[in-house]
Amino acid sequence: MQALLAEYNSLRQESLQAITNRLQIMNFAFTSLAVVMAAILSTSVSRVLVIPICMVFVPITAKASLLIWLGEYHRSQRAGRGVAKIETRINNHLGEPALFSWESGLSSSGTHMSYPYAATAAYMLSAGVLAHLVGIYFLGETVARFGQTTTVLTVVGAGVYAIALELLFFRFFRSRWRAVRSHHHTQ
Repeated sequence: MQALLAEYNSLRQESLQAITNRLQIMNFAFTSLAVVMAAILSTSVSRVLVIPICMVFVPITAKASLLIWLGEYHRSQRAGRGVAKIETRINNHLGEPALFSWESGLSSSGTHMSYPYAATAAYMLSAGVLAHLVGIYFLGETVARFGQTTTVLTVVGAGVYAIALELLFFRFFRSRWRAVRSHHHTQ
């Protein structure tokens, strides 16, 4: 019994640490991306710097942050499933069906924070999309002096790149998200 309780406490700590890490990751990502975008939009930074920051750095940073967040989400889910199994074992050992039931109750009732998690993912995905739009705007503005055809081709090319990158990442993230949520994800 002591071993079960020790494992129970260890897994609860693992889950809590993963939750704390998720919050820290998103706080850092939100803050850093907001500061970078505010600096770009409110200062006279050279377009030579602004365009790659908007087209590459911000979208990749948002996506990397989201993947790290998903890894911590997966970690907390694994720990939660482990806690639920141990709760059942403890309850069976003590002959009390609902003595330990916090994690089991959460998983069986479907009580899950779907909206905050979806909002986090949507925010990080939209950060990349918005940065691409700003980058495309500045790119178009910069190449406008070369003539209309060059501007249109450049903006269309940048738009195709941005759309392809965002759609590919969205498909990749969605498949990982579903795998983690359905407990079929392997590292």
